[in-house]
Amino acid sequence: MDKRQRRFDRLQRIGCIACLMEEIESQADIHHIISKGYRKHRGGNGDEATIPLCPYHHRGLLPDGMTRMEAEAMYGPSLALSKREFVMHFGTEQTLLAMVDHIIEQMTRLH
Repeated sequence: MDKRQRRFDRLQRIGCIACLMEEIESQADIHHIISKGYRKHRGGNGDEATIPLCPYHHRGLLPDGMTRMEAEAMYGPSLALSKREFVMHFGTEQTLLAMVDHIIEQMTRLH
């Protein structure tokens, strides 16, 4: 397994970092951090500047049967639907990346 796939597998195991902060378990999409229209490259590899976000937080896909207001009340703001509110509630993408990298580091030490 290559480095990229290993990271993506770990992101999937973590689940959505925003949901985790709300103490909710969820599946995750891989979100590439974008800076000035380009993927943020860290160490020459944009795939390392990735965080796990669920379909709601990542793409604004509302959970089945929920209105946007209900989803925001339960899960907090969505990055796709209201970035400013998302950042105010959960922190910047760079802050979340640092948290995710720390979790991955801890996972690596346990194995």
